[in-house]
Amino acid sequence: MDLLRKQEQDDWRDQDVVVRYYDKWMQEIGEEHRYTYLQFSHVANAPGGLKMICPPDIVHYDHFFRNPDGADATIPITVSTRGQRWDGFVTRAAEVVDENGLKTIEIEAIHCWQHIATTVCWANPFAPLFAMWPRHWYMFGGVRSIIHLTLIANYLRRQAFWSADQWRGAPDWAEVGSIAWPIAVGGINVLTDTSPFRGVSLRFEHADHAFLPLVKDTGVFITAEFYLPDLDDEQPDPEWMYLDRPTVFITTVDKSNVVGATGTMLDGISRLFEEFFEDGTSSIRYPDLSAAGDYEIAYATTPFGNKRYFPWIWYMEGEYSGIGTSDISIHKPLAVNVLVGGKSPGWVNAAIEIAIKNALAWLGLLIGVPGLDSLYMGQLDHVFLAFAQYTDQGRLQRAGPFAFNEHFVTGSDKAFTIDGLMAGLQGLHDTRGYTSKKVTVHDNAPYILGPRADFWLGDQIGFQVGDLLFVDYVTEATFTDDRTTPGRWEIVVGDGADEEDSVVKAWQRLGTVANAIKQIFMDVGADLDLIIF
Repeated sequence: MDLLRKQEQDDWRDQDVVVRYYDKWMQEIGEEHRYTYLQFSHVANAPGGLKMICPPDIVHYDHFFRNPDGADATIPITVSTRGQRWDGFVTRAAEVVDENGLKTIEIEAIHCWQHIATTVCWANPFAPLFAMWPRHWYMFGGVRSIIHLTLIANYLRRQAFWSADQWRGAPDWAEVGSIAWPIAVGGINVLTDTSPFRGVSLRFEHADHAFLPLVKDTGVFITAEFYLPDLDDEQPDPEWMYLDRPTVFITTVDKSNVVGATGTMLDGISRLFEEFFEDGTSSIRYPDLSAAGDYEIAYATTPFGNKRYFPWIWYMEGEYSGIGTSDISIHKPLAVNVLVGGKSPGWVNAAIEIAIKNALAWLGLLIGVPGLDSLYMGQLDHVFLAFAQYTDQGRLQRAGPFAFNEHFVTGSDKAFTIDGLMAGLQGLHDTRGYTSKKVTVHDNAPYILGPRADFWLGDQIGFQVGDLLFVDYVTEATFTDDRTTPGRWEIVVGDGADEEDSVVKAWQRLGTVANAIKQIFMDVGADLDLIIF
């Protein structure tokens, strides 16, 4: 078995790279084998980039610089290596001459995930633009369901009446229209969607900005790829659709390692409320590697019966470790006291106004000067209970007398409200001391990278740096190939950022649901002030 595993790894290490160009119909023009430098990245929930440098006499020079459609021509590009394919669109093609007179061709491209970023979520995708009612697009449900249904609605808006034969030089297959072209979104069963429950209210927001807060720290990842029948691609979603032409296919995947108790959308609702428990705010778990028994069999059951499993891939530091560069940073606290506020709660201002105006009105009656209550015009508004201070006593004791003292949270508005409390907790969290992590691991050392191999973008993996154990998601995978070094992959785990306070994070997630409900009532003229009391 060890010999077969070694043969498999050696085979995967042979990075046979094929770069292909396409026309605007995504029909292949030809291949590029003469590049001198190639680098491209897959990035989690974002469009990765590509850069390639070629000699000036490339075969397909005319396709870039003498294209019949000029600068407006869309040029898809793919890069296939062992186990994966990068799909994107050229954003820049340049003839560059350096100071020595050496001419090269530089090609830059962006991953087809950019189609998500360039999709605007209409308030009502099925209404004419000049009569946009309802004023917001409301959705409640699992994160994956919200993303799928919102994108499907907006692509139906754009594609329902399209047929490719409206463009000049359309291929034969364009004679029959398709609502799943040029962009198709994978199907989803809302009732069995176990991703965390959320709510949104959208009004002409870019899809990436609208969705990224929903998927943050949930283990849900949005993916995009080409479906190319000429390359014998497998049907990406045969249970829901059959694609018969080159298409950009978008879907989501839940890699949180959380298994629900019921396998239905009720699990997503329970995961929302579990985020308020200290042991349920994150789907990431840390095993005790010194414990007897197989840690992969062990699991934790959350308060609502969901199970959070360990990642099965671990990179341990040592002589033959696959760990490359790493950055484990200890950040010192910025303050021990946090101030929030600026405005008094509405009921305080109202109570003061009622009391003073009534007192002035009675005084006016007693002295025979009516209308004295008009002298009060809010002079004491935002004076009482307008500010609050939060102190981390443990941090104060640990940091000593010379610690940095105060930090004011700007934009915190009202102090003695739920939002004010959350702003204070967030301020204490933002100013705390913490450890951030970012590590690079190499492919095939010993695990194989790829969508159909050991692990891929968005998967959880564990790693050891010194005496520290970390678990995080794979956030980036970058391939580089040049004349000096054979093609190789580098994988980034984590993003180097500190995690949010668990209570604040849970409140913000519940706040997305509350905000959507609030927008519904505001649209009918009843602002219930559900967020700031």
